[in-house]
Amino acid sequence: MAKNLQNTPINVVDMPKFNDRQFYNNAVPASLDPQATIPGYAVRQNVRRINAKKRSKTSNIVGTLFLVATAALLYVGNVIAVNTLAKEVNDLNMKHNQIISTNEVIKAEINRKASLERISLMAQEKLGMMNPKEAPVWFEVDVEKETAVKEKLNR
Repeated sequence: MAKNLQNTPINVVDMPKFNDRQFYNNAVPASLDPQATIPGYAVRQNVRRINAKKRSKTSNIVGTLFLVATAALLYVGNVIAVNTLAKEVNDLNMKHNQIISTNEVIKAEINRKASLERISLMAQEKLGMMNPKEAPVWFEVDVEKETAVKEKLNR
């Protein structure tokens, strides 16, 4: 077997001659692996993608979802609080309007009951009071008689 190996011709590939200028200017495509020129030799191609998407970390995705959920929860809570306050304001406005209307009814009733015609009618019917037909007469009291009456009362 050793003889067979020595007699078989080996394809020897010379290393490419590098011209520094051409190599660095990308004028000559240089193979980094000299065995790549041998037929039947498998060379892994450089599968670097130019526009490859960078994969996001799971923790970043979970964190983003958590922030979005928190913001949505705060927004919904705020909307519920605003709606509750708006309902409370509406109820208080309705109560205020009802109180104002009740006050107006009471004022109208006070004005009706305080009218002079009603009071004079009730005075005549219930208390038997009448308007005088003659003008009142003025009379004078003696000061001496007044003092005499006071003395009698003090005894």
